Amino acid sequence: MDEILSEQEAILEEFREMGDSFGCYSYLLALAGLLPPCPEEMKTPENAVKGCQSHVWLRSWAEDGRFRFQADSDTYILKGLLYLLMNVLDGRPLEAAAKAELYFWKDPMLLGSFDDQRQKGVGYVAAALRKSAGELL
Repeated sequence: MDEILSEQEAILEEFREMGDSFGCYSYLLALAGLLPPCPEEMKTPENAVKGCQSHVWLRSWAEDGRFRFQADSDTYILKGLLYLLMNVLDGRPLEAAAKAELYFWKDPMLLGSFDDQRQKGVGYVAAALRKSAGELL
């Protein structure tokens, strides 16, 4: 099993063990505090993810053939999700990040924490990350 798939499965296992969406929501809020801080100058329209209900900013680069990125949001629930996306994609080979099937956030246990707009927004973030990795190839 590749690293991206393995990391997503580990995330899903953690959330499934919680047993309810309130526990998952609380855990995402706790993870938000683990997201590395981003400089304010990164929060520009060019770095904003289009289509999100909340503000999300991404900055990516290649380092030794690996995909690296910084991310931030104005909401804690998305910060928690960004932290998980960093665990899945940051530091992975560019080609793997560009082709990654990102699905962990679609799990019913996690979806219970999001309204429809937020679910779409997370999809936009995942697509932006894959696109960025592809452009860096």
